[in-house]
Amino acid sequence: MRIARNCLYLNVLLFSLLPVASLRAGTDKNIVISERKERYEFTKGDAKNPVWVKQYFSTTYRCNEFRGTIPYSTFYDDYSRVDDVKAYVSGNRVKGLRPQHGYYSIEGFFYSDARVCGFMLDLEKKGRESRVDLEKTVLDPRYFTSVYFNEDYFLHRKEITLVVPRWMQLEIREMNFNTAGISKSKVFDEKANADIYTYTILDQPAAKKELSAPGPSYLYPHLLVCSHFAETPAGRITYFGNVKDLYNWYHSLVKEIGNDPGPVKTAALQIAGEKNSEIDKVRAVYAWVQENIRYIAFEDGIAGFRPAPAQDVLQKKYGDCKGMANLLKEMLVSLGLDARLCWIGTRHIAYDYSMPTLSVDNHMICAVNLQGRQYYLDATETYIGLDEYAERIQGRQVLIENGGEYILSRVPERTYEQNRQQERRSLRIEGNDLTGTARHRLTGECTEYLLTQVHSIKKEKLEEAMLQYLTADNRLYGISGIQTNGLQDRGPELTIQYKVQHKEAVNSFGDEMYIDLDFRKEMDGAGIDTLTRVHDLWLHFKRQVLQETTLSIPAGYKVKSLPAPLLVDQPKYAFKAAYEVKGNEVVYRKEIIIKNTRLLKSEFGQWNEDIRRLKQTCQEQLTLTNK
Repeated sequence: MRIARNCLYLNVLLFSLLPVASLRAGTDKNIVISERKERYEFTKGDAKNPVWVKQYFSTTYRCNEFRGTIPYSTFYDDYSRVDDVKAYVSGNRVKGLRPQHGYYSIEGFFYSDARVCGFMLDLEKKGRESRVDLEKTVLDPRYFTSVYFNEDYFLHRKEITLVVPRWMQLEIREMNFNTAGISKSKVFDEKANADIYTYTILDQPAAKKELSAPGPSYLYPHLLVCSHFAETPAGRITYFGNVKDLYNWYHSLVKEIGNDPGPVKTAALQIAGEKNSEIDKVRAVYAWVQENIRYIAFEDGIAGFRPAPAQDVLQKKYGDCKGMANLLKEMLVSLGLDARLCWIGTRHIAYDYSMPTLSVDNHMICAVNLQGRQYYLDATETYIGLDEYAERIQGRQVLIENGGEYILSRVPERTYEQNRQQERRSLRIEGNDLTGTARHRLTGECTEYLLTQVHSIKKEKLEEAMLQYLTADNRLYGISGIQTNGLQDRGPELTIQYKVQHKEAVNSFGDEMYIDLDFRKEMDGAGIDTLTRVHDLWLHFKRQVLQETTLSIPAGYKVKSLPAPLLVDQPKYAFKAAYEVKGNEVVYRKEIIIKNTRLLKSEFGQWNEDIRRLKQTCQEQLTLTNK
């Protein structure tokens, strides 16, 4: 699905046309925005697009400490255009300004119609200001969905004005206004027959992009705009008055796909083979698409919303989420199964379908109904199994096609028990080494994560990449005789077993041995920098990590001391670790449970303390001594 348009936070992304050294937005204390004015006017357009949204921006930058040069950029695409750009430095208009235009390379996207217009703006010396005036046009109000208040730099004052003629019906939702201190006014301009909404905000920090943060729609104050309809001389034009209108538009694009059932059915029959049960057929087709169709992200005009024909994706062996979902659906339908396309917003988006705009969803999957039970299939999750769901779509509202109607449902929630990562090691001491065997068992997103990491290593052989991953690049941790089960057939679990030789893991001093039984030390670097972190933190997915190591006590030795146990049990996570002597063996068990992936800033202090305790426990050594 297409990324959200008209979101001003996009400017914090790297501007590929400009020197990287100048990209200090969000952290540059030297430059501030003293004033920014934005004006959005709904106007009459042309025959093809009867309603336009004219946009006017005026941004004044001030240099606080020393002269500088900053990138100024704006984005547009097939449904918007840049009409005019002017720049003023210290009150004087920049003559001969020639902004660069080019396709914008969005990280992770194979192709996009997103374009960027930009140039370098000078700020001559301390205390001086430079201003940029920009005019743009959005050619279809469907694509005018949101207006954000925060900017790339510290913002002293911002004024946002929306001019809405009475012939244009829309809804404006005020999002994340709780602590933003935004003032608002609404007046009626009788001459223009328009309602004028004006919002003012003062002294806002720069927007900050942080890893593992919630999406911008959760974080920053913004206006969510939904155009319902327009009364034009040619009659009423309906946009998105309700979710039915949104679905009708999506469904109209689906009807234009042009699927050819012939080659798709031939492929589906071959994949299903001799399988008799419906669920086995679904599992086989789902796994085939996951394994054989390469995911790419594609955004190009209306193609950003319309899936590619199933036969094209089948032939090219690649597609975006829409193309993959469409191929999967058509294959299952050709086998006589009840499969549907689904639109969904991942957890990156704060909205649901109560506000029918193009900002609501950013993904497409497939649903299949088997004996009254709905299964959701997301083929972009390459290694996840049937009836397992990635964290990003769990609990999310989903819009399911149903002919001329639609169905609203939710993807089931899953607990950490879906995603288990278990490692059992049986070791003995040989000189200064630990030797023995290890066995891993992984399910759900733990399998997805491991195999994604392994394949990203880009080794010629999967076994070599697996070896590199399992040893964590530790040259002293030797692995041999790897055997796997579930690696190719995408079964309910993945198992890996091998022989271990951990060199120099035993330190001997006199009559005593010191042994570190915790090789992996999961979560070792999971502390949060509370001095610089601005936003809440979202962990990747709920999971349960179980590690059990059994060590045979050498003849003539006994346990001198065991590290103290650890027991942390918080509402969102739990850390447990303990040593136990059983006969002539020592058993070390560790368990890490992530119950809820969202950590609030108010919880960072407790999280850091618990991570410190976990780290300390993992670093403790077992002490053996001569009897």
